[in-house]
Amino acid sequence: MKGGWSAAHLRQWWWIAFVLGALMINFPFLRIFDREVTVGGWPLLFLYLMGGWAVSIAAIAGYALLLRRVEPPGEEEK
Repeated sequence: MKGGWSAAHLRQWWWIAFVLGALMINFPFLRIFDREVTVGGWPLLFLYLMGGWAVSIAAIAGYALLLRRVEPPGEEEK
């Protein structure tokens, strides 16, 4: 794909998303959302974790779709 996304470029973004996801479940962020606050009856920490989980799944699905479009099955990067 000329001028667009390459498979190597997408892999770099994959690593960035992984690191951000790992940071999201570490102490400083968990401490921020660990409050006695509820939203619609749901604890804030629970909503934070479930929201992050949903965003992670969406990112993985989007990555898979983009990679399939950029690098068709059977073709290897040279």
